[in-house]
Amino acid sequence: MDKNQTITKEIMDYLYENFPLAVESKPLPMNSSLYEAGILDSVGIIELVVFLQEKYGIQIENDEITIEKFGSINKMAKLIIDKKSD
Repeated sequence: MDKNQTITKEIMDYLYENFPLAVESKPLPMNSSLYEAGILDSVGIIELVVFLQEKYGIQIENDEITIEKFGSINKMAKLIIDKKSD
């Protein structure tokens, strides 16, 4: 399993464990917005950001929490990989 697959699996596991709507939405969309799909609300996004920061030892800036950079599971994984390689 490569780094991207590992991170996406860890994100999905977290979502399934903490958000009932994620379980109801199995399988989760990998390339579309979890917010727009109604799986996460604004509080859920904050909780996810905190989890990712703690899990990966990174800082996600407010201006990075956008559809372009944080709008899907695959985009989240890319953001984490990019931040870890800085």
